[in-house]
Amino acid sequence: MTGDPSDPTPPGPGTPDEAGLPSGERMLALEADNRRLRELLAAAGRLAEFGRFAAKMNHELRQPLFAIKGLAQLLLDRGQVDRDEVLDFARHIVSQSERLTTLVSDLRHLSVPAARNVERSTAVSPILLRVAALLDWRFRKGVTFRSEFAPDLPAAAIAPAELEQILVNLLSNALDALAGRPNPIIQVRVRPADDASVPSIEILVADNGSGVARSARDRLFEDFFTTKGPEAGTGLGLAVSREIARAGGGSLILLDAPGSWPEPAVTVFKLTLPAVSGSGAGPTP
Repeated sequence: MTGDPSDPTPPGPGTPDEAGLPSGERMLALEADNRRLRELLAAAGRLAEFGRFAAKMNHELRQPLFAIKGLAQLLLDRGQVDRDEVLDFARHIVSQSERLTTLVSDLRHLSVPAARNVERSTAVSPILLRVAALLDWRFRKGVTFRSEFAPDLPAAAIAPAELEQILVNLLSNALDALAGRPNPIIQVRVRPADDASVPSIEILVADNGSGVARSARDRLFEDFFTTKGPEAGTGLGLAVSREIARAGGGSLILLDAPGSWPEPAVTVFKLTLPAVSGSGAGPTP
């Protein structure tokens, strides 16, 4: 009997199984279930990727909006303003508005933006000074900012908007870490990278803030991980910055030890980017 467990004879194509279906139909049903499961998993994967993309775009959109708000607030807080300074602020606001326009245009593609990042040769100095100017309203709350550039630096092989985005993230994080600290200072050092396999430059961003807990260091570059709380951070700034650096053949790490600085430092991030061969340190257009 086919129902006898001791019977070694396998059921034939038309033999009913435990569900009462012939084995052939049962196999077709299982294949249909497996196909449906694969479709559901693929859809879930696409939904998760879209959610991550939407969160990243939200993070990118907040940066220029944050800068525009800060610049406008500086003007409102002053009783008297200088015409040249107002014009300089206006230029920054226009620049950030154009960046917003580009980001919104990228939403049409629902993918990693690429078209706007055609030029991949950027002088670091003017970008860093521009970012410092955008965050000037935060530096004016008693934070000292110092920068040090090695002579004859080559251009970095990265798009200007990408380098600006990374530096905004790093300096904003440093400013957050300095909240309520005595004698707050941010120090930035730009120099050739000695330990890179290809000609590169490294940008070190140091602060004397609260530091990064040992328990958080391993997760610091994970998507949506933040030590600031949901109201203060999205947990995407460092993750996106490292992704941009890696896409260009570079890296972004948190140093285990701060090293030697003119002023004591607690936390130091190191951004390494390939250099453009044969380039000088001329300003970025």
